[in-house]
Amino acid sequence: MFLFRSIRRRIVSGFTGALLLTLFTAGFGVWGLWQHQSAVTRLNTVVHDSPDRARLLTMVYTIPIPLYARVDLQQDAAILAVRSEYNARVKAAQNELSAFWTRCEEAAHEPMIGGVGQGRHPVLQVTMHAVKADLENLAALGKDLRFFPSDSRYMRETEIQNTGLRANLIVADIGNKLDRLPSFEKERFVAASLLKEAKRSKLAFSFVWILIGGALGFHAIAIYYAFQWISNPLRAITKGASRIANGDTDYRLGSISRWNDEFEELTTDFNRMADRFQESEDQLSAKVEERSRQLVRSERLAGVGFLAAGVAHEINNPLSSISMAAESLQYRLSDQLDPDHEDTKEAIERLEMIQRESKRCGQITRRLLDFSRNERQEKLQNDLTRVIGEVLAMIRPMSKYEDREIVFDRTEPLFLEINASQIKQVVLNLVANGLQATDSGGRVCVRLEEQTDWVVIEISDNGHGMKAENIEHLFEPFFSTKETGEGTGLGLSITHRIVVEHHGTIDPSSEGEGKGSRFTVRLPRRQPQLKAA
Repeated sequence: MFLFRSIRRRIVSGFTGALLLTLFTAGFGVWGLWQHQSAVTRLNTVVHDSPDRARLLTMVYTIPIPLYARVDLQQDAAILAVRSEYNARVKAAQNELSAFWTRCEEAAHEPMIGGVGQGRHPVLQVTMHAVKADLENLAALGKDLRFFPSDSRYMRETEIQNTGLRANLIVADIGNKLDRLPSFEKERFVAASLLKEAKRSKLAFSFVWILIGGALGFHAIAIYYAFQWISNPLRAITKGASRIANGDTDYRLGSISRWNDEFEELTTDFNRMADRFQESEDQLSAKVEERSRQLVRSERLAGVGFLAAGVAHEINNPLSSISMAAESLQYRLSDQLDPDHEDTKEAIERLEMIQRESKRCGQITRRLLDFSRNERQEKLQNDLTRVIGEVLAMIRPMSKYEDREIVFDRTEPLFLEINASQIKQVVLNLVANGLQATDSGGRVCVRLEEQTDWVVIEISDNGHGMKAENIEHLFEPFFSTKETGEGTGLGLSITHRIVVEHHGTIDPSSEGEGKGSRFTVRLPRRQPQLKAA
């Protein structure tokens, strides 16, 4: 379903349902308050505004009372007071009649007991018009209460008595007419209103119970689906994370949601993270193994270097003696024998060969001594691009390698802390080895890669390649795959020592014979500071 396809939509749908339920509850409460207010208003109308026939009759019956008051009829002021009081009572009765008439009209439409409206009474209008006319006649009687100053007391008394009799007759007639109207007792209307409100309250209670049941049902459904859609998937992911954290790196989460939602995406990403973690663990194990091999190799080289240093010292002195003796014998032969004689020439040539080979052996011993020394030379900020460029500029003009291609395209400077002369020797050894491993038309590529804290020098060739068993022994002194006389086997050993002294690593690799070789040198941008003892 569209509304439940993702967690966001489910949350929005759930809160929207809760909001609608809240609004419905609030609306129902407002409706209940409105019904209560309407009931109070209706009861107030019944109690205070229902037609009051007794009040109207009382006011009508009191109209003639001023005509029977004991006053001095000879005083015009007294006559005026009687007339004013009379007219005021008539006016009050007319106003009460008007209000009574209006309330009768309204009451005729009010629901009665049993829910049936009483309706308009057929004689109401006729009676009201007749009573109205009678009150107007009573008002006319009040206007006739006028006397001249010359009128006698007897005439005035007689006239007032006659007016009172006529007024009583009209009042009696009004009473008879009002008695024929329907009765509007307040108690009856109050009872009817209370019955009606009791029915409405019962209906409201039914709605309240239905609303409570609906709210509880909605709450139960919301809790159930919250567990199904949110809590259970989270628990499954938590258990999976705990299993992997406890070492079960092969564990992967299955499908934890039947919807293609955020939990499904989280499951996918979790499994990918677990895959990456396992790959990282495998790579770390491989690196540990490689570093272990490098450590063993370094220890082996250290031992060999120590042995080589001793051997070199022991050999160097006899070689110097042999060279000096051969040189001295050469001078003596040149002075005492005929230099043009064949035997003399041959002897001198042999002595020169002894000197030359002695010097060559001396160079080998000096290399051994250089290899065994672990002198710390100063490392400064240098441009590695420039260092490599200077080495390649020295190699490219050599006629021996002019039929091979050296590729290095970088021109941007790259600064790091190195000993420039030692790194030149590293690059020279590796590039020279690459050129020697290629035939005419071969190619050696030098590439630099910048990392956050490291710089990688990659030197690769498309030459003869290396066997796997040879890679393990490349950095051992005197190990060489070249033909006899073409190398001493110390170049890569010295290269390895220089790289280690720079706190870097060197890793050889080859896909096999005939597939070229690659040397990857990693150097730190900054050399670690040695702590003072």
